[in-house]
Amino acid sequence: MWESGEHFARNAFRPRPFSLGDPLALTVRPRQTAGVPLAVFVVSRVISVLCVVALGALVVFDASVARYTAGRVPSQFAQRLDVDLADRYTDVTGVAHNAGDDLGAATKAVAYGVDAIEIDVRSAGGELFASHDAPIPFLEDLVFRGPSLRDAWQVAQLRDTVLLHLKESSPRFLAHVRDFLASRPLRRVIIQTDNRGALRELRRTIPRAQRLLLVLKAQDLARLRGDRELLGMIDGVSVNESLLSAPAQAWLQRRGLLTFAWPVNDERRMNQLVAQGIDGLITDRFDVMRLLGEGGRPTG
Repeated sequence: MWESGEHFARNAFRPRPFSLGDPLALTVRPRQTAGVPLAVFVVSRVISVLCVVALGALVVFDASVARYTAGRVPSQFAQRLDVDLADRYTDVTGVAHNAGDDLGAATKAVAYGVDAIEIDVRSAGGELFASHDAPIPFLEDLVFRGPSLRDAWQVAQLRDTVLLHLKESSPRFLAHVRDFLASRPLRRVIIQTDNRGALRELRRTIPRAQRLLLVLKAQDLARLRGDRELLGMIDGVSVNESLLSAPAQAWLQRRGLLTFAWPVNDERRMNQLVAQGIDGLITDRFDVMRLLGEGGRPTG
């Protein structure tokens, strides 16, 4: 009995060999590895926070990033004009294409004496902005840096005419535009959209504005001929210059509809359209704006 007890005592405190099948060994493993997933989680969180902070700093402080988060920048440019251009532009409204989407471009267009500034209008976070492109969904409050419509208007109103290109057509959006214009009288406001319902609502709620149907496809221009309801909603069309043939322009004129063409950056094409009796030229060229500047007059 004593020997067996001594044998038990000697073996009770002898180190046990490690084995994956040993139940005691299994109880030790969680205590050895439990901290590893937690460390990975903490490190990943720190990296994520640092990335967000870095992005936020770029958006707030880096002007180039701010430019890229403001939508497409207007593509205005200037080059030497043909000295032989005929002086036939007094009745043509010269519009700076999308210039209102960038305050610098709008200011420069005004300095060149343009007749009107075009502003693309969108909504984000319950406010109206000047932007050709839509902001990133659900992130517009964080990263969208386009100028507000209010700021763009402050520059555009230095001319007698403002052209608003509506990028949305919901009732709420149209009501917001209506309220904005109600408190900002201007000699001439032109609104263009390709949405039929929006044109109908604009005729009812903003009757003082001239309404232009935005024509993007040749078949839309062809269908307009037989659409009496739509013809009754509009004061004219804003059409891609490549779609505007001489017969189409003549038909629009016989109907008493204003005709604006865009973007007209070629001098030969500009002269052709002017000779055919165009009412408005929407251009990216500052030098053309100088040629057309302050020539357009309100109609009606």
